[in-house]
Amino acid sequence: MAAFKAANGGIRPNFISLGGYDGMHVIYEALAKTGGSTDGDKLLAAMTTLKWESPRGPMSIDPDTRDVVQNIYIRKVEKVGGELYNTEFATFEAVKDPIKEAKKVAH
Repeated sequence: MAAFKAANGGIRPNFISLGGYDGMHVIYEALAKTGGSTDGDKLLAAMTTLKWESPRGPMSIDPDTRDVVQNIYIRKVEKVGGELYNTEFATFEAVKDPIKEAKKVAH
């Protein structure tokens, strides 16, 4: 957090920066699994086997849809140390795309 804030004018990491962080993590780990091969099919196959601990919690990629599977956190805004933070008070674990999941059940 401190390094990010120092590099970005005091701004805390947000959802946008976290998406970049997770995206680079997936690319790095997939390249490691393929031995550096950039073949698209090999990279996709490697990506769908990944499970990792992101700053936003446990993450994986659904091999059927290629969507991320992640926890959804219900939050409230609280002042902590003079700054506003989103504080979690409930968690829905390992959530897949609800529309795609509903379509699977309907068929």
